[in-house]
Amino acid sequence: MFQVKDLSFKYPKNKENTIEKISFEIKEGEVFGLLGPSGVGKSTTQKILIKLLTNYQGEVLYKGQDLTSYGKEFYQEIGVGFEMPVHFSKLTANENLTFFKKLYKTSANTDELLQQVGLYEDRNKLVNEFSKGMKARLNFVRALINKPKILFLDEPTNGLDPKNARTIKAIIKQFQEEGGTVLLTTHLMNDVDELCDRVAFMANGKIAEIDTPKI
Repeated sequence: MFQVKDLSFKYPKNKENTIEKISFEIKEGEVFGLLGPSGVGKSTTQKILIKLLTNYQGEVLYKGQDLTSYGKEFYQEIGVGFEMPVHFSKLTANENLTFFKKLYKTSANTDELLQQVGLYEDRNKLVNEFSKGMKARLNFVRALINKPKILFLDEPTNGLDPKNARTIKAIIKQFQEEGGTVLLTTHLMNDVDELCDRVAFMANGKIAEIDTPKI
C-alpha cells in the first residue's frame, strides 16, 4: 500500500529534522506499527502519509504511485483517527456523524458502529456531555465512516478503560480480517503486541529497527 524511502521532514521553526531518512513499507492487509516515546516523529510520519504535511524530502508511494499525484480521491480511501479528537461539541454524536458522512461517496452503517463501541444509547446526546473516553470512541467510529481501505490510528486506545480498549482492538482486528490495512501509531507496547504484524521502532527521528513483535 505504501512505500517510503529516505523520508525526512523539518518543521519551519525547527533547526533539526523531526524525521531523518526513514524507509519502510506497509503491505496490503497488514497492521503496521510505529512505536516509540513522544516526540520521536511518529505522528509527523503519519501526517505526511495522510497528506497533511508536505515539503518533505524523500519518496512516498501509495499503490505504486507518488503520493503527491493524488487529489481529493485519496481521502475517499483512508480513515484517520487523530490522537486528540475534534468534534462539534454542540451537536449530538449522530449529528456529528451525519455531517462527516456527507464528505464521502460511501458510508458505513454508523448505528452498527456505535453499538459496537457502546455509544448507541448516547447517540442523541450532545458531544460536550461526553467523557474523554466516549469522545475517543466516537473519534474511532468517525475513522471508519467511509469504509476505508486503510486506517491511520494515532494512539487509538489512549484514555480508554481496559474493557473499551479491548473493544477497539477487536474492531481493528475485524477490519484487518476483512482485508483492511492499518498504520498504528502508539507508545504502548501492549497494543503493538496484540495488533501488529510488523513494527518500526522509532528513536530520535529515525527507525532503529523493523521487526515482528511476535515471539
